[in-house]
Parts: sequence; C-alpha cells; structure tokens
Amino acid sequence: MGALKQANPATTLDDAMSGSQTAGPSSENDEEGASYEELALDPDSAGYIQLSHSQTTYVGGGHWMSILRNIPELADVFGSDFRLLDKDADMSAEGEDDELDLMGYHERVDRQHILNALPPKDFADSLVAVCFTNTNNEAMIVHPPTFRKEYERFWADPTSTPIIWVGLLFALMCLAVQYQQYSPEEARRLQVIESDPENLVRLYRTRTIQCLILGKYSNAPPYAVETILLYLLMETLGRQSTQNLDGPLIQWGNLVRIAFKAGYHRDGSNFPGISCFQAERRRRVWAILVGWDLYLSMQFALPSMINLSLCDTKEPRNLGDEDLYEHMVELPPPRANSAHTLPQFHVAKNQLLEIFGRINDLTTSVKSSPSYTEILKLDATLTNTYESIISVWQPQHQPQDSMSTSSRAAPFISVAYTFLAFSYYRARIALHRKYIAPGRKHKQFTYSRKVGIEAALTILQHQWVLYLETRVGGQLCRHGWKFLVLLIQDFLYATAILCAELAEEISPTDLGWAPASEDVGNASNQMRDRVFHALSSAYIVWLQSKESESSREVKLVVASLKHLLSRAQEAGVGQTTMIAPTAPAVLPKPSADAYAVESGSTLAGQAPSLSASAAATPQSDGIYWGIGHFPI
Repeated sequence: MGALKQANPATTLDDAMSGSQTAGPSSENDEEGASYEELALDPDSAGYIQLSHSQTTYVGGGHWMSILRNIPELADVFGSDFRLLDKDADMSAEGEDDELDLMGYHERVDRQHILNALPPKDFADSLVAVCFTNTNNEAMIVHPPTFRKEYERFWADPTSTPIIWVGLLFALMCLAVQYQQYSPEEARRLQVIESDPENLVRLYRTRTIQCLILGKYSNAPPYAVETILLYLLMETLGRQSTQNLDGPLIQWGNLVRIAFKAGYHRDGSNFPGISCFQAERRRRVWAILVGWDLYLSMQFALPSMINLSLCDTKEPRNLGDEDLYEHMVELPPPRANSAHTLPQFHVAKNQLLEIFGRINDLTTSVKSSPSYTEILKLDATLTNTYESIISVWQPQHQPQDSMSTSSRAAPFISVAYTFLAFSYYRARIALHRKYIAPGRKHKQFTYSRKVGIEAALTILQHQWVLYLETRVGGQLCRHGWKFLVLLIQDFLYATAILCAELAEEISPTDLGWAPASEDVGNASNQMRDRVFHALSSAYIVWLQSKESESSREVKLVVASLKHLLSRAQEAGVGQTTMIAPTAPAVLPKPSADAYAVESGSTLAGQAPSLSASAAATPQSDGIYWGIGHFPI
C-alpha cells in the first residue's frame, strides 16, 4: 500500500497542542473555535458482562469485542448470531476436558511416581537442547549454564534434587515437544520416538503441576516462580481459541502474588544475603513478569496487576549468559547496544509496554477523562521512546534462507523488531481511538484519526502477509497459523477499529457530511476503499483460519465482517483498485502517511507531521525463527 504524497507540510506537535490549525476540510457540524477541552466526547461504554450457565465474563469498553458490540450496523449480528454463540460456549464449556490444572482437583502423588515418568536421559538431553536452541524466553527465566550444571547433578542423584526443580525440567521438556510440533520436520523426528506427541505434552504438563503441588509452590520455595512462569507459557501455547486464555490469565494473578511474596519486586542489592549473580537472575525473571503483566492487561483491556510504584527492581544488565556465573563477586560492565542480548530486548520491550500501560490507565479511567493535550503529550512520549529503541533493532538485509544456523542472530533481531513495532501501533490505536470518529467532522482531531486508522491498516496488512507466508509453500509455512496465537488479539483489535470506521462510512447519518474540496473528498474515498480492502483481506484470513470453527470470537468476527462488507458493497464502496501487500512481515518505522492529500492543501488539524517518504510496506527479513523466539 503506497502512501500518497503530501505537498504542504503538516503542523508540528507544538502547533497542535497550542491549538493552531491549518486550512482544510470542515463541515457545518464543526464547532468553530472549540478547544480540545471544550468538545465533549462520548465516554467509553462500561463494556459488558456476559452471563451464561457456565461462566461470567466482563469485557472492558476498550476491548475489541465491546467496540464491535457498539456498532449499530452489527445489532442484528449480536442479536441473533451472538445468542447462538452463547449457547455454543455453554456446550463447549461443559464438554471441556477435565485435565489437571494448577488450581483444580489433583491426585496427590509421591516423588517416585513423578520420577518414573522421566524419559531416558538421551531423549531428555535432546528435548532440553531443543528448548534452549529454539527459544529465547527460557534463557531469561532459567540461566542456561547454571541449569546445565544442575541438570547433570540431577541425573547423578535424582532423589536429592528439589521437587520444584524437577517440575522445571518437566516444563522445559513439555515446551520442547510443543515447539517441535510447529515444525513438520522436527515433528516427524519426534514421532519416530513417540507416536503420539500430544500424549507427551499431557504427561509432562501433569508432572509439572504435580511437582509444584508436592513442593508447596504457594510458599515460594526456590525455582517456584520460574517453574510457574514456564507452566503458564506452555498453557498459553497450548490454547487455540482466544477465550481459552482466560485460564492462564486467572492463574497469572496467583503467580504475581507468589513473586511478591518472594520479593522479586525489590532489587536484590537491598539484601546482603543475595549475591550479585542471584540478584541479576531475579532481575531477569522480574523483567519477564512485568512484560507479561503489561502485555496481558493490554490484550484483555483489564487493569494490570503489578503496581510499579511499589517496585524498585532494576532493569537487567545488557549481558550475555556467559557473562554470569555462580560465584562471581561483581557484575561486569554492560555490553554495547550492538550486542543485541536478550536482557537488552526485554528492557526495550518493557519501556514501550510501560507507556502502553499508562495509555491504558489514562484512556480507560472511569473517574476522569483525559484532555486532548494529555493525549498528544503521551503520543509524543510514546513515539520518542519507540524511535529511541527501534533503531537498535532495525534488521539488516539477510538472504531469504535466514533460517539456517549461521543466520540465527538476524531472525531474532527481526522478531524483536516486529514485536516492538506491533506494540507501538497497537498503543497508538488505543491512545487515539476515542478521537477517530470525531476526527471525521472536527478538524482538531484529524491527526488522531489519521494515526489510528493508519496503525490499524498497517496491522491488518501484516496479518495478510503472515497468512500468505504461513500457508503451504510460504516462507513461514513450517510454523503454521497456530504460531500467530500471540498476535491474534492485535489482529482482532485492528479489525474492530476498522469495522467501526467502515460502519461510519456507510451509515445514513454520515451522508450529510461533505468534504471541503474535491481533493479532500478523493482522499477520503481512497481511505474508505483502503479500509474496505483491508477488511476484505482480514475476512479471508479469519474465514480460513483453524479457529473459524473452534473459536466463538472468530465466528463472531467472521459474521460481523460478512455483514459489513456486504453492506459496503451495496453502497458502492471498494471501487478503487488496491495493490495487494507483497513483502513479508517486518513492520516499517512509523512514518507512513497514506492519508495525506496529493494536492496543494494539507488536511485540517494535522498535528505531528507524518513523512510520506516511507510507505507502510513490510520488508523481507525471514522473520519468526521458531515460535519459542516470540518474545512474550
């Protein structure tokens, strides 16, 4: 999707925040002279509470489901199809398996019963190797050099090893089997040893839970936080539908409390009994915990569970695993930014997610509404932070065959870059969401409208590219659709935002609005058609996904898209020929401006300038080197 050229420069952020405006489209409904604070916006809905015989679920007003429910055009979809989906949910909940989970019924077993489930050492060796070779989360949670020493001691004397550590081993082996199932080649090798890999997943998952229970994990003994964290990671990867993440989300609250009980929120340097090595390991684990907390609150539009004002744990230092060892006296100086270590990435990720957390708190507050000046200030903070960290993770050009061992560093960088970019675009949508619709008629909010729509279009563009690349013959086909489980919420959110925009375009109440000039009208029509084509592509993706039959949320999205796209076609939307995305998915820097007008006049109320020099076209760098390398 190329960007249209912008002839005249947009206003600066300072201009926008001071209230100065440029000439551009307006309407009779525009409130002349109205300041940002004088124009009252409709507050967010309270969300909704879904009651059924089997469950009660609250969904916040900023969640994608609430956004769809508030679209008048979809009233029929939610009035009929949604009732059927509720019945399906009740039936599926009643039919769910009764496997063990960390909070449910369990059969008490002894240590020997657990140890009897261990595979032969050579098979365990291969699984541990797979886990540390194909992932990066575990290397932050478990220091690999130290783990290998503990691992050899365990096999020398299994009966003297803490039972929680045994659970950690089972968790790593379970994750390794899950990772292998995402690759057809690795899955075939696994099936030579085990004809039913899912049986191994169930067995190792069960033993992990039993180890935690036998070790009284709620007392926060050594290895408990790390083992529970690995357990929740395996639970997340093992879920296929969006709603099934509710279980891990609830158990996440328990983990946060246990981490507080163990003092992970206080820096180890405060306590003489904690060595510098132990303190640094705790910082790494805490960085993962904070990142997950911010990420989950963002995805589910719920408050975060960690109050960072009560925490003083330092950021982990930019060091490699080989820089740390048990009996070290002091930490070495951090490496250069070009080292691209795991701690360096997680620090950058958390800096971005922390601002997203502030955005979430500001825009979802039920006590007060933020001023538009606050919105613009936070937008500047978000963008400045993103630009300060993203250049370090800018992928360099790599050959197409970047999955080879010799080029592993490059795919990791590409994955890191992609996740940071997705987080940035998602955060911008959340920040400007309430001003997207008002920006249609009130020129002071044009900037927010542009930013929000462009960010959503960019996310869906990459959904389409990833869909193509994960199909048979695609560059990422060995990972499959299920690989994208942690991006589904981003795709759903962007879909809902653009559904609301398309519904506004085809709404009879919008027909009274007229553009200020022919050029502006053409730009508006082109944007409308871009939204239509993006949603058409999303419809194909959701319809073809494996979750279209198993996930009630995806069923609802498919029904909503079908209804809106049909109405839009009847209204003559989508006549502009669009060029399909052509490059695989490494997200561009946030400089695309396909909403600008190819004429001598700029759009009204533009705030921070958006350069048209870099279109929102993905670059090919062979991203996604194994599902385990996804950073959350």
